[in-house]
Amino acid sequence: MNIYRSSIQLFIHTFIGSFMLLIISGCNEQSPIAGSDLHNDTINASIISSDSVPMLIATSLLNSKPSASYPVDVFLGAAKGYTSTVLLRFTPDNIPDSGTYQIISAQLSLQPKRYAFGDTVSNRLAFDVFSIAKPWTPRATIDTLRQSGFLESNAQGTFDASIALRDTLPEISCDISPTLIKTWFDTKQKKIKDSSLNTESAYAIALVPKPSSNVIRTFSRTKLTLDPATNATLLDEAMIIRVICKKDGASKNDTILVKTAYHGSFTSDPSIQSDKIIVNCGTGVYSGLDISLKQLPAGIAIHGAVLKLTLDSASSVRGNQSRDSILTAQFTDSTSGNLIREFSGWAKNGSDVYEFSVVNALIESLLRNSRVGTLKIFPFIDRDRTRLDRLVFHGPNDPDPKKRPLLRIIYSTRPKP
Repeated sequence: MNIYRSSIQLFIHTFIGSFMLLIISGCNEQSPIAGSDLHNDTINASIISSDSVPMLIATSLLNSKPSASYPVDVFLGAAKGYTSTVLLRFTPDNIPDSGTYQIISAQLSLQPKRYAFGDTVSNRLAFDVFSIAKPWTPRATIDTLRQSGFLESNAQGTFDASIALRDTLPEISCDISPTLIKTWFDTKQKKIKDSSLNTESAYAIALVPKPSSNVIRTFSRTKLTLDPATNATLLDEAMIIRVICKKDGASKNDTILVKTAYHGSFTSDPSIQSDKIIVNCGTGVYSGLDISLKQLPAGIAIHGAVLKLTLDSASSVRGNQSRDSILTAQFTDSTSGNLIREFSGWAKNGSDVYEFSVVNALIESLLRNSRVGTLKIFPFIDRDRTRLDRLVFHGPNDPDPKKRPLLRIIYSTRPKP
């Protein structure tokens, strides 16, 4: 009986040991990457790449022409072929409703920030102030500025100085013609008497860079102030005109703060069409990458797709912030109600290669449609509102094949029924 029991125990121990060994050895085996995620109804895993099959055909330079209604800071200045012009519309709320006033002085104040694009050594910012002759709305684009006669011909003020690069900066200011402010006072009183009066061109100025400017700076739209009555911190307008005036018959001067109701900037872009992929922050200029999948077989399953772009550092320009390491790409899927499919690309550890690691949905959308389409490549969301950097990537016809954009697709064919 003891011998029988011992034999059973030996058998059990041997079985358990063999089973555990099988599990351990099985855990050390990995499926090949290309076939690890294959569906049960597919066979013949294959990899196709744009370095051997032409799938990335051409590029195009596009422009969304954004409105100037930016939710963050505004750009002002000129550098490296870029020109940033600011439009400001002021609210007449603090302008007196009645009475005759003598305008003694008026001064525009702006709050600069640390970001600079261009010559960050001399930091020379120069601009003129013009009143606006034609009606305009917050839906204005850079084409609005280019209209003939949009600005009055005579400057109402000028600024030309160097602004230091510091985290905390004092306001800058420039004198504004008292005649312009007197016009605003008169316009408000006319509007009170005649509500049909068109004031879409009133209470507004444009800050236009001069050729001597060699830098573009950012300026705050808002600032924190302390309410003396409640000692509370309030968010207030940072772009104001301080008016010193005197009402007829009064014994002392009044100080009126005319505050902005709308602020925006437009930046002209020197980029020209080429084979390169250009992504410009702040200007609305971006690139389209034309893709053709006509050489892929029919009836395939997609298991992975990667897109890589290589930065052309010599052609890229940036301000005094570190280079952005993120890109956004979008594809409009006409087979799914024009659904916008969005992808993110990353450059890791300062690499010049930006990788969109999962673009399966892009490939599947193209295969469902005509097999050709355009992938739009943008700055990462909101980066276009905080900097003017231009990222340039090598195009599909670059002389160096290793620097061309690379699309790699893992697919498999479906078995015949």
